Amino acid sequence: MSRIVIEPHYLGSLEYFVLLAQNSDICFEIHDSFSKQTFRNRAYFLSANKIQPLIVPVSYSSGTLTKDVEVDYSHRWIKDHWGAFYSAYGKSPFFEYFGEEFKALWDRRLTSLVELNLAFMKMVLKILQLDIQISFTSEFRKTYDQDHRNVVNPKKPFSDRKIYSPTAYSQLFGDTFVPNLSIVDLIMNEGPNAAQILKSSQRKN
Repeated sequence: MSRIVIEPHYLGSLEYFVLLAQNSDICFEIHDSFSKQTFRNRAYFLSANKIQPLIVPVSYSSGTLTKDVEVDYSHRWIKDHWGAFYSAYGKSPFFEYFGEEFKALWDRRLTSLVELNLAFMKMVLKILQLDIQISFTSEFRKTYDQDHRNVVNPKKPFSDRKIYSPTAYSQLFGDTFVPNLSIVDLIMNEGPNAAQILKSSQRKN
């Protein structure tokens, strides 16, 4: 177990949480320039036999630091994300235990993207019973020891990286297991067993 530096993701993927779970100290990069088309503001649910992307609209300009990116509430994205959540997981085994907790965080209408991601992160770590220390960068540096910034990204398949080896679990839709969805998919379907599935999904080589 060690300390890694990585960017905060929105309802991160299983690959992302497999990586976090192997470390006891996470330092989130918030002084880099915000990049679009990353997991910083997107997640993937499984609904009615299709993978559904969810994107948080944000307000930023060229060179805006991650810590200064604001969530854009001029769009109806909260209603859309909650609707997608309910459609995908309303009948899942653990919706009654955790569904309202997720809704409560969306309803808080947090101002910054970092605040939003961190709020969901802390809730997920509590559900998974993972004791991880969280800190933040105080400046931008080109390199760090255990630097995982921008490693987990949607532009390349997870199979290209040596982090996540999928352990299948029961999903509500489809006949074929869909790997590397948002951590929400695993929690809603497996509940307390989610942490063990993450552990078994660590790539060994």
